[in-house]
Amino acid sequence: MSEKNKENNKKDITVSKKGEVSNNILEESSFPQSEKQGEKEDVFLEGKSIDEIIEEENNSQQKQNYLAIILLLAGALLGSLFVDVAQLMSKKGYSVKALRKADMFTLEDKTWVAYNEPIVNLTILSVGEDKLAECPTCRPPEEVIDLFKKVMPTLAIKNVDIESEEGKKIAEKNKVKILPAVIFSEDLAKTEFYSGEAKILFSKIKDSNNYKLSLAGLGLPIGKYVELPEINDTNPILGNKEAPVKIILFSDHQCPFCAKFFKEIVSVMKAFGEKAVLVYKDLPLEFHAQAMNAAIAGECAKDQDKFWEMSDRLYNTQKQWGDLDDDKAKTFFKKQAISLKMDIEKFGVCLDESQHKEEIEKSKKEAEEFGISGTPSMFIGDEFIGGVIPVEQLKAVIQSKIDAVEHNQQK
Repeated sequence: MSEKNKENNKKDITVSKKGEVSNNILEESSFPQSEKQGEKEDVFLEGKSIDEIIEEENNSQQKQNYLAIILLLAGALLGSLFVDVAQLMSKKGYSVKALRKADMFTLEDKTWVAYNEPIVNLTILSVGEDKLAECPTCRPPEEVIDLFKKVMPTLAIKNVDIESEEGKKIAEKNKVKILPAVIFSEDLAKTEFYSGEAKILFSKIKDSNNYKLSLAGLGLPIGKYVELPEINDTNPILGNKEAPVKIILFSDHQCPFCAKFFKEIVSVMKAFGEKAVLVYKDLPLEFHAQAMNAAIAGECAKDQDKFWEMSDRLYNTQKQWGDLDDDKAKTFFKKQAISLKMDIEKFGVCLDESQHKEEIEKSKKEAEEFGISGTPSMFIGDEFIGGVIPVEQLKAVIQSKIDAVEHNQQK
């Protein structure tokens, strides 16, 4: 082999980190057999054998590994010092030490301001963008959210579609009944905003540390009901419980609007027979002094199957007992029980011990969960009606729900 060929072949020999020889000319068997046997392991690069080169590579790699470990341990030891050094050298990054002393700093085109309040996560549970046109009130107005951002600058906002997997989990965990659902994380309670009068706008969610905004408290409309109020065995029921159309009425015995409406709806129910049922739920309002006692009197009468008769008496005599003190109001209710031929001893104990108060409080809580704050309010099927409506309109709505059920049954 010529000296020139030997020089070219030397340039093509490389040694990998694993100690393997790679040579295109060798792989192609370009050397005559006698020349390859003559060189074997006596090939030299820079005057070193392959074994020496491999050993040197391994030693070099170990040194690099040791250096990396030393740097890692030193970084853990010195903590934020490296961040300060990096900031000094590159003019980028912020150390924890520096941030603790800063009330404000600028990064690129943004200014960051320090607050003494925690980050509060706000989840807005609504419908997806594709369904927002069908239900525009299913999302709270931007003006309301902007207002919250101003009074709580550390608010982190996230919109979630209730039909997504995440949305379903959030709805179940936070017992969502209506849309939009505006849910604040537990850190809301640590803010200055919540510690003031704004606390009345929120209610803590049972079995959760989160807080729910009261839409009714802000006068915001309800976009959609995710579910309907439950009908249980403790609710007074007028008609067939299995009727296809169910009317759920939230009412207050001391509410003057309820007095007129109660008489009308009881009369209307008779016209629909077995096709509709009326379910009564107590919602005694706080500003009616005797509303709770009257609700208890109605429930005590229910124990003796006289709820509807007692309620009719209470609504018709509101002006006689509404302004009385507790003792006199209870005496009045007991007189009504006597005139209705009830067991007065049993009724009296029930009323004096407020035996159904806890049950009534649950009904009030349920109304709150559905965004109901006034009476009368009712669901006719899946349609919500707040306030008194004319008798003919009431009949028309009930009939339309019955027609819809019968039409679906014929399919």
